[in-house]
Amino acid sequence: MATDELVLEKSHVVIQVREDGSYSVGSQGRGEVWHAPMEKGAVVGIGQHTPGDVEGESWWVVYGQSDPQADVTVRLEDGSHVPVLRIGDIFVCEWVSVPQRALLYRSDRPVESQLTNLSVLFARPRFMPNAPFPENDRL
Repeated sequence: MATDELVLEKSHVVIQVREDGSYSVGSQGRGEVWHAPMEKGAVVGIGQHTPGDVEGESWWVVYGQSDPQADVTVRLEDGSHVPVLRIGDIFVCEWVSVPQRALLYRSDRPVESQLTNLSVLFARPRFMPNAPFPENDRL
């Protein structure tokens, strides 16, 4: 079965998509774990570190499913825009910064849902102990 692969430059995260829509996302050099095709409209965020665990910047990745011809843009809370790459019907972007919210615009979703439902907030989960670097913790 044919497989397309994209390796992200900053994080070295590898995204693979098979012709049947199944996909794998993981660190470079690790074995693939294949998942059923992403649910329509799904969005996932992953980070190098849990917010607040380290001082300074880390890499962050947002990926999700959209119609292949849909326009997807990502703007960070600080106002900067992040380039969006495509592999099959998966969009993906990455950046390096302190933890912040990523706001998504997708032309395949209703406009009224854009500002409230389509954002990814990288924040320390409440069940974790206090952050050693609270200035890098959003909560």
